[in-house]
Amino acid sequence: MSRHIEFASDRLIITFTGLTAAAALKKEITVPLTAISSVRVGDFKINPVAFRIGTSGITRNIKHGRFLYQNEWVFLSFSNHKNVLILDLDNFEYKKIVLELDSPQEAKNKIENLLTRV
Repeated sequence: MSRHIEFASDRLIITFTGLTAAAALKKEITVPLTAISSVRVGDFKINPVAFRIGTSGITRNIKHGRFLYQNEWVFLSFSNHKNVLILDLDNFEYKKIVLELDSPQEAKNKIENLLTRV
């Protein structure tokens, strides 16, 4: 997978490699745990013509980069909108970060465990 999360004691470091980094116009996002208001796994859909900085597939559900969603900036990186990790954020440059991962439920559990220690 071209997205990876490093779990530190006070932050998440999300890295993008290869074509995903090029498509998203970003190689890394560091999220302080204090900015995470909730974490969940689910389906995330966005208007296909939403304003974006990055790439979006026309006929497929590919989304990588910064998108304007409900008048807030969100960062998306997925090829399939189903079963993605969704981070809801406060006081951060993005209102949400939505990622397709190999094991989104496992990532969610690790994040929730870290949040109980903050």
